[in-house]
Amino acid sequence: MTLRYGVVGCGRVFQRYHLPVVTEHRDYTLVAACDTDADSARTVLGAAAEGVLVTTSLKEFLTVGRPDVVAVCTPNDAHTGPVLAALAAGAHVLCEKPLAADITEARLLAGAPGAADRLAVNLPYRFHELVPVFGKALPDGPCEITLTFTTAGQRLWRPVTNWYGDAARAGGGALVDLGAHALDLMITVFGAPRPAGCRVDAVGVEERVVADLEFPAGPGRLRIDRRSRVMGLTLEAAAANGESAVLDLRRGEVRGRDGTVVAEDRRPELAAIRGFLDTVAGRVTGRTVTPAQALQVQEIVSALYARAETDQELTL
Repeated sequence: MTLRYGVVGCGRVFQRYHLPVVTEHRDYTLVAACDTDADSARTVLGAAAEGVLVTTSLKEFLTVGRPDVVAVCTPNDAHTGPVLAALAAGAHVLCEKPLAADITEARLLAGAPGAADRLAVNLPYRFHELVPVFGKALPDGPCEITLTFTTAGQRLWRPVTNWYGDAARAGGGALVDLGAHALDLMITVFGAPRPAGCRVDAVGVEERVVADLEFPAGPGRLRIDRRSRVMGLTLEAAAANGESAVLDLRRGEVRGRDGTVVAEDRRPELAAIRGFLDTVAGRVTGRTVTPAQALQVQEIVSALYARAETDQELTL
């Protein structure tokens, strides 16, 4: 049976990540799109817009479009309404990270009726094929853990996602944006940490972050630069004897004591979207990030913000 797919929020994230996956998936038909700008939504959909209900009304989207599955790709402060409405209509929902711009609303979504069974969040890196390889390559005993995430994305995205610069709409800056991905990956490998300290380069919408965490395996440091000229995402564990293992997601490889292992999948950022669609279609199990898992990440982000000290000269 073909499942009916709909999207709320036809912006850059939907266009770049969700649309290519759903239009190629044999179990889904795109039937409805809801956006504040219907003309822009049709432009984003392109050839896929044929026969699709495009509307600015969430009610019409749900009652006329009747999607079985809904992707919520709106700005962070506009997740709550569509997610709750889609769940109430009986749909399965994939929400973009974070759950909400506000931690109180994030808790509301995580505890909403139907959320535990039908709500998932787009945090893909825990599903990277090299995560188990990295786990096996880790040094024995305690180690120092460092994740470094750098991107030039903020300069590239700001013209089409100007809400990223609005603290109320985004819920913060680099920490809630890229930190959500980073922390989810770190938790997957090393377990839940205790937030210990945080430095940011600005109040409200920071671009650079250095956060200290205490993991069961040892001390951790999260370093983020959203205005870098270098693209990179590396997770390293180093033991006192000098032995180390590195998960380099930019290069798609693990480097450890037994050499280098290279990934086959060149689009790991799509893993959670693929996993969600395959799970709802009954093709796989266990390939979604639950709202409880996403909320755990956001609680840590919130705790780090509460500890944040401002250093305008902050560097990684």
